[in-house]
Amino acid sequence: MSFYVEQRWKSTLLNQAYIIVYSILAAIIGVNYMLFILVIVFVIISMFLQSYLSGSPIGKNTKANEVLQGKRLYHEPETRSIQVKDKQIMLDFQEQSRFTMYTTIGMFIGLIYFFVLFKYVPDLSRFLGNYIADYRIDLFLGFLIYFEGYFAITMLNTMWAVSRIKKLPMVNVPSQYTVTDKGIVIKGMVTTKGIAFPLPNETNVNLNEERRFVEIVKEGKRTITKLRFYSKNPKRLYEIIKKYGKMEQTN
Repeated sequence: MSFYVEQRWKSTLLNQAYIIVYSILAAIIGVNYMLFILVIVFVIISMFLQSYLSGSPIGKNTKANEVLQGKRLYHEPETRSIQVKDKQIMLDFQEQSRFTMYTTIGMFIGLIYFFVLFKYVPDLSRFLGNYIADYRIDLFLGFLIYFEGYFAITMLNTMWAVSRIKKLPMVNVPSQYTVTDKGIVIKGMVTTKGIAFPLPNETNVNLNEERRFVEIVKEGKRTITKLRFYSKNPKRLYEIIKKYGKMEQTN
Protein backbone atom coordinates (compact mmCIF):
# COMPACT_ATOMS: atom_id res chain seq x y z
CA MET A 1 0.00 0.00 0.00
CA SER A 2 2.88 2.37 0.64
CA PHE A 3 3.59 2.24 -3.13
CA TYR A 4 0.18 3.85 -3.82
CA VAL A 5 0.61 6.50 -1.13
CA GLU A 6 4.25 7.49 -1.67
CA GLN A 7 4.33 7.07 -5.47
CA ARG A 8 0.82 8.16 -6.33
CA TRP A 9 1.76 9.49 -9.76
CA LYS A 10 3.19 6.11 -10.81
CA SER A 11 0.06 4.35 -9.60
CA THR A 12 -2.10 6.90 -11.45
CA LEU A 13 -0.22 6.41 -14.74
CA LEU A 14 -0.48 2.64 -14.40
CA ASN A 15 -4.22 2.83 -13.76
CA GLN A 16 -4.72 5.16 -16.73
CA ALA A 17 -2.95 2.62 -18.94
CA TYR A 18 -5.31 -0.10 -17.69
CA ILE A 19 -8.35 2.11 -18.31
CA ILE A 20 -7.33 2.74 -21.93
CA VAL A 21 -6.72 -0.99 -22.53
CA TYR A 22 -10.09 -1.93 -20.99
CA SER A 23 -11.89 0.71 -23.04
CA ILE A 24 -10.28 -0.50 -26.29
CA LEU A 25 -11.29 -4.09 -25.47
CA ALA A 26 -14.84 -2.93 -24.79
CA ALA A 27 -15.02 -1.15 -28.13
CA ILE A 28 -13.83 -4.32 -29.93
CA ILE A 29 -15.86 -6.95 -28.03
CA GLY A 30 -19.02 -4.90 -27.52
CA VAL A 31 -21.32 -4.71 -24.51
CA ASN A 32 -22.08 -8.17 -23.11
CA TYR A 33 -21.49 -10.20 -19.98
CA MET A 34 -18.36 -11.80 -21.47
CA LEU A 35 -16.85 -8.33 -21.54
CA PHE A 36 -17.90 -7.80 -17.90
CA ILE A 37 -16.20 -11.05 -16.83
CA LEU A 38 -13.10 -10.21 -18.88
CA VAL A 39 -12.80 -6.80 -17.23
CA ILE A 40 -13.04 -8.36 -13.75
CA VAL A 41 -10.26 -10.84 -14.71
CA PHE A 42 -8.09 -7.99 -15.98
CA VAL A 43 -8.69 -6.00 -12.77
CA ILE A 44 -7.50 -8.98 -10.70
CA ILE A 45 -4.42 -9.37 -12.93
CA SER A 46 -3.67 -5.65 -12.64
CA MET A 47 -3.79 -5.87 -8.83
CA PHE A 48 -1.19 -8.64 -8.82
CA LEU A 49 0.90 -6.74 -11.39
CA GLN A 50 0.87 -3.59 -9.24
CA SER A 51 1.90 -5.67 -6.24
CA TYR A 52 4.81 -7.03 -8.26
CA LEU A 53 5.85 -3.63 -9.61
CA SER A 54 5.77 -2.11 -6.13
CA GLY A 55 8.90 -4.13 -5.31
CA SER A 56 9.96 -4.90 -1.77
CA PRO A 57 8.43 -2.90 1.12
CA ILE A 58 11.80 -1.22 1.72
CA GLY A 59 12.27 -0.27 -1.93
CA LYS A 60 15.50 -2.04 -2.91
CA ASN A 61 14.39 -5.35 -4.38
CA THR A 62 16.18 -8.12 -6.23
CA LYS A 63 15.38 -11.62 -7.45
CA ALA A 64 14.88 -14.05 -4.59
CA ASN A 65 17.00 -16.78 -6.22
CA GLU A 66 19.95 -14.39 -6.50
CA VAL A 67 19.82 -13.71 -2.75
CA LEU A 68 19.54 -17.42 -1.98
CA GLN A 69 22.77 -18.07 -3.90
CA GLY A 70 24.65 -16.38 -1.07
CA LYS A 71 25.82 -17.95 2.17
CA ARG A 72 22.86 -18.69 4.45
CA LEU A 73 23.23 -16.83 7.75
CA TYR A 74 19.78 -17.11 9.32
CA HIS A 75 16.46 -18.78 8.55
CA GLU A 76 13.10 -18.49 10.28
CA PRO A 77 10.69 -21.06 8.78
CA GLU A 78 7.60 -19.87 10.69
CA THR A 79 7.08 -16.56 12.50
CA ARG A 80 3.40 -16.88 13.46
CA SER A 81 4.09 -18.77 16.70
CA ILE A 82 6.44 -15.97 17.83
CA GLN A 83 4.16 -13.17 16.66
CA VAL A 84 1.12 -14.41 18.65
CA LYS A 85 3.11 -13.97 21.88
CA ASP A 86 3.59 -10.25 21.15
CA LYS A 87 0.90 -8.64 23.33
CA GLN A 88 1.44 -5.15 21.88
CA ILE A 89 1.10 -6.00 18.21
CA MET A 90 -2.52 -4.83 17.93
CA LEU A 91 -1.45 -1.33 19.01
CA ASP A 92 1.05 -1.24 16.13
CA PHE A 93 -1.69 -2.06 13.63
CA GLN A 94 -4.31 0.43 14.86
CA GLU A 95 -3.56 3.24 12.39
CA GLN A 96 -3.00 0.80 9.55
CA SER A 97 -6.32 -0.92 10.32
CA ARG A 98 -8.12 2.43 10.40
CA PHE A 99 -6.66 3.35 7.00
CA THR A 100 -7.70 -0.06 5.63
CA MET A 101 -11.23 0.48 6.94
CA TYR A 102 -11.44 3.86 5.17
CA THR A 103 -10.18 2.45 1.86
CA THR A 104 -12.50 -0.57 2.15
CA ILE A 105 -15.48 1.78 2.41
CA GLY A 106 -14.31 3.50 -0.78
CA MET A 107 -13.80 0.15 -2.49
CA PHE A 108 -17.35 -0.88 -1.54
CA ILE A 109 -18.77 2.37 -2.99
CA GLY A 110 -16.65 1.82 -6.11
CA LEU A 111 -17.99 -1.73 -6.56
CA ILE A 112 -21.57 -0.50 -6.28
CA TYR A 113 -20.80 2.05 -9.00
CA PHE A 114 -19.02 -0.63 -11.06
CA PHE A 115 -21.89 -3.15 -11.01
CA VAL A 116 -24.90 -0.80 -11.07
CA LEU A 117 -23.77 1.55 -13.85
CA PHE A 118 -22.32 -1.07 -16.20
CA LYS A 119 -25.70 -1.57 -17.91
CA TYR A 120 -25.98 2.16 -18.62
CA VAL A 121 -22.77 2.39 -20.65
CA PRO A 122 -24.60 1.64 -23.96
CA ASP A 123 -26.98 4.53 -23.24
CA LEU A 124 -24.01 6.82 -22.71
CA SER A 125 -22.46 5.59 -25.96
CA ARG A 126 -25.68 6.27 -27.87
CA PHE A 127 -25.76 9.77 -26.39
CA LEU A 128 -22.19 10.33 -27.60
CA GLY A 129 -23.34 9.05 -30.99
CA ASN A 130 -25.22 12.32 -31.43
CA TYR A 131 -21.83 14.01 -31.75
CA ILE A 132 -19.56 11.23 -33.07
CA ALA A 133 -20.75 9.01 -35.91
CA ASP A 134 -18.43 6.04 -35.36
CA TYR A 135 -20.06 3.39 -33.10
CA ARG A 136 -16.73 1.90 -31.93
CA ILE A 137 -15.40 5.31 -30.91
CA ASP A 138 -18.68 6.03 -29.08
CA LEU A 139 -18.36 2.73 -27.21
CA PHE A 140 -14.70 3.39 -26.44
CA LEU A 141 -15.48 6.85 -25.02
CA GLY A 142 -18.48 5.53 -23.08
CA PHE A 143 -16.36 2.90 -21.32
CA LEU A 144 -13.53 5.38 -20.87
CA ILE A 145 -15.86 7.71 -18.94
CA TYR A 146 -17.27 4.72 -16.99
CA PHE A 147 -13.83 3.45 -15.91
CA GLU A 148 -12.59 6.96 -15.14
CA GLY A 149 -15.56 7.39 -12.80
CA TYR A 150 -14.58 4.25 -10.89
CA PHE A 151 -10.96 5.41 -10.76
CA ALA A 152 -12.01 8.86 -9.48
CA ILE A 153 -14.03 7.29 -6.64
CA THR A 154 -11.15 5.09 -5.46
CA MET A 155 -8.52 7.82 -5.85
CA LEU A 156 -10.56 10.46 -3.98
CA ASN A 157 -11.27 7.95 -1.23
CA THR A 158 -7.54 7.15 -0.87
CA MET A 159 -6.71 10.86 -0.70
CA TRP A 160 -9.39 11.33 1.97
CA ALA A 161 -8.10 8.33 3.95
CA VAL A 162 -4.52 9.66 3.84
CA SER A 163 -5.70 13.09 5.03
CA ARG A 164 -7.29 11.47 8.09
CA ILE A 165 -3.93 10.08 9.24
CA LYS A 166 -0.86 12.26 9.83
CA LYS A 167 1.67 9.60 8.89
CA LEU A 168 0.63 6.12 7.91
CA PRO A 169 2.59 3.29 9.56
CA MET A 170 2.77 0.25 7.29
CA VAL A 171 3.90 -2.82 9.22
CA ASN A 172 4.81 -5.81 7.06
CA VAL A 173 5.38 -9.15 8.82
CA PRO A 174 6.78 -11.96 6.64
CA SER A 175 5.48 -15.43 7.48
CA GLN A 176 8.97 -16.82 6.90
CA TYR A 177 12.32 -15.46 5.74
CA THR A 178 15.92 -16.32 4.97
CA VAL A 179 18.96 -14.08 5.44
CA THR A 180 22.13 -14.60 3.40
CA ASP A 181 25.22 -12.46 2.92
CA LYS A 182 23.54 -11.12 -0.24
CA GLY A 183 20.23 -10.03 1.30
CA ILE A 184 16.90 -11.20 2.69
CA VAL A 185 14.22 -13.32 1.05
CA ILE A 186 10.77 -12.69 2.54
CA LYS A 187 7.74 -14.88 1.97
CA GLY A 188 4.23 -13.57 2.35
CA MET A 189 0.82 -15.06 1.64
CA VAL A 190 1.01 -14.43 -2.12
CA THR A 191 4.52 -13.45 -3.21
CA THR A 192 8.17 -14.12 -2.42
CA LYS A 193 10.53 -11.15 -2.71
CA GLY A 194 14.20 -10.47 -2.24
CA ILE A 195 15.87 -7.46 -0.61
CA ALA A 196 19.48 -6.89 -1.56
CA PHE A 197 22.32 -5.97 0.78
CA PRO A 198 23.51 -3.39 1.51
CA LEU A 199 20.27 -1.73 2.55
CA PRO A 200 19.50 1.84 1.39
CA ASN A 201 21.05 4.58 3.54
CA GLU A 202 17.62 5.96 4.45
CA THR A 203 16.70 2.76 6.30
CA ASN A 204 17.30 2.02 9.98
CA VAL A 205 17.57 -1.33 11.73
CA ASN A 206 15.92 -1.57 15.16
CA LEU A 207 16.01 -4.35 17.75
CA ASN A 208 13.29 -5.17 20.28
CA GLU A 209 14.49 -8.14 22.31
CA GLU A 210 11.53 -8.09 24.70
CA ARG A 211 9.02 -8.50 21.86
CA ARG A 212 11.45 -10.69 19.90
CA PHE A 213 11.71 -8.90 16.58
CA VAL A 214 14.04 -6.89 14.37
CA GLU A 215 12.67 -4.12 12.17
CA ILE A 216 13.99 -2.47 9.05
CA VAL A 217 12.38 0.97 9.01
CA LYS A 218 12.06 3.42 6.12
CA GLU A 219 10.37 6.77 6.66
CA GLY A 220 8.74 8.50 3.71
CA LYS A 221 6.82 11.76 3.36
CA ARG A 222 3.46 10.16 4.12
CA THR A 223 4.32 6.69 5.40
CA ILE A 224 6.59 4.84 7.78
CA THR A 225 7.29 1.39 6.36
CA LYS A 226 8.34 -1.23 8.88
CA LEU A 227 9.50 -4.65 7.75
CA ARG A 228 9.30 -6.70 10.92
CA PHE A 229 11.11 -9.99 11.39
CA TYR A 230 9.96 -12.01 14.38
CA SER A 231 12.77 -14.26 15.52
CA LYS A 232 13.65 -16.94 18.06
CA ASN A 233 17.03 -15.22 18.36
CA PRO A 234 16.42 -11.50 17.60
CA LYS A 235 19.81 -10.30 18.87
CA ARG A 236 21.70 -12.62 16.52
CA LEU A 237 19.45 -11.62 13.62
CA TYR A 238 20.01 -7.92 14.42
CA GLU A 239 23.78 -8.36 14.43
CA ILE A 240 23.69 -10.19 11.08
CA ILE A 241 21.57 -7.53 9.40
CA LYS A 242 23.69 -4.71 10.84
CA LYS A 243 26.91 -6.40 9.72
CA TYR A 244 25.88 -7.33 6.19
CA GLY A 245 23.00 -4.95 5.53
CA LYS A 246 24.40 -1.63 6.74
CA MET A 247 27.99 -1.96 5.53
CA GLU A 248 27.85 1.45 3.84
CA GLN A 249 27.33 3.12 7.21
CA THR A 250 29.81 1.05 9.23
CA ASN A 251 32.75 1.22 6.80
